[in-house]
Amino acid sequence: MNRRTLAALSAGVVLGLTSAASGQAWLQDRQFTQGRGIRVGNYELHPGVGVEAGYDSNVFYASSNPTSAFRLRVTPSFYVTTLTQQRSANSEASSTALPTVNFRGGAALVYHEFVPLSSNDTVSQLRTFGGDANVRFDFFPGRTWQFVLADDFSRTVQAGPTSGSAADVSGGFLSGGPNSFNRNYNVANAELAFAPPRGTLEMRFGYNFIFNLFDSANYSFYNYLSHQVYARMRWRFLPKTALLFEGSVTPTSYTQPDRSTTGLFSSYPVTTRVGINGLLTEKLSLMAMVGYTATFFDAGDNADTVVGQAELRWLIAARANVRVGFVRDVANSFFGNYFIRNRGYVSYSQSFGGRFLLSIDGGVGLHQFGYIADHAGSHTTIAVTGADSSGHFTAVRADASLFAEYRFNDVFGINATGRVMANISDVTLGASAQSIAWSRFEAFLGVRAAW
Repeated sequence: MNRRTLAALSAGVVLGLTSAASGQAWLQDRQFTQGRGIRVGNYELHPGVGVEAGYDSNVFYASSNPTSAFRLRVTPSFYVTTLTQQRSANSEASSTALPTVNFRGGAALVYHEFVPLSSNDTVSQLRTFGGDANVRFDFFPGRTWQFVLADDFSRTVQAGPTSGSAADVSGGFLSGGPNSFNRNYNVANAELAFAPPRGTLEMRFGYNFIFNLFDSANYSFYNYLSHQVYARMRWRFLPKTALLFEGSVTPTSYTQPDRSTTGLFSSYPVTTRVGINGLLTEKLSLMAMVGYTATFFDAGDNADTVVGQAELRWLIAARANVRVGFVRDVANSFFGNYFIRNRGYVSYSQSFGGRFLLSIDGGVGLHQFGYIADHAGSHTTIAVTGADSSGHFTAVRADASLFAEYRFNDVFGINATGRVMANISDVTLGASAQSIAWSRFEAFLGVRAAW
């Protein structure tokens, strides 16, 4: 077993079980990111800045003796949009004519500082910049034929393994200092929509070009490209109830095809789902979809399974809702080719008087992994304890997060963010029988100005 094979497993343990490490809740939702805006001609400008200080209990996802750190995040941001409908309607120069194009775009830069809590920690070497940037053009909105061009980029800052971490299955080969799983993820989108004026039928056909690139040369063989072609259709057969269909094909290939070190194979996953989305009562709505996914990897293990999602939403008030749901889907994994996710979740969001915003969500999921393959697609000789006779193994992922913000006025506010995550499994990998179980807690207090 060579060094690069172990590096592959180390990344797979963390990245195969965790979502992209995000920072600020407001970067994930435009409701939080943008305030009233500053009008300049036919555009709204939304500058902002946030500063947060907090604590991270397990920077390196260690299964024992975790490294904790003080964290600092500084986030300037700037977004631009065409005038909202409300401002256009209130404008003396407004027109009843539909715009030819709507635009929104912007970027947020996030500086991450890691401050060690003991003198011999190397965690400060992780300091770097992350961020998000996006742009979207909606051509001919409100017409029968519409066209969208968009791009979304995110740079995720995520610590890598050191000796003794849950990701270091080598028994210490990464002990010279912290690596990082910092990665750059981008989705470029083009979409054509057919939406007749009455709104009964809507069809969307699109293409996504996706790339995922790691900073570290240790994980460059995980860099991949995807080309996704998709179709989505909605038929509204009742005023507030619609039948749904979606299907996609997503050819995915790694940019370094050398499989002598890792069993990474190109795939051509196909997914289809059908379902319904609509109101059960004035306050209660249901979305239910079911379908099938087949992965079609060139070699190694494959998934052919039922997928779907069911979500019940309770609209408590105009600015308050609760969602409860379950999702089953398939995703590419950095080891074992794929994992099947079975996750139940609940979320609650409410705005109190336009001043205090509270958002809580959490979930528990069972992740089912295929067997780890060698360069020929056969079972690898890497020791995996806790797997069944076919080499498949599982892990339970639990997570919960909270975001609360109080706004003194339309611009300034204070906020708190908390997140707890745990990977629960009796599986061990490698000759050193390194556990893949870990837990992590993050908490931040911050101030923010958003125009």
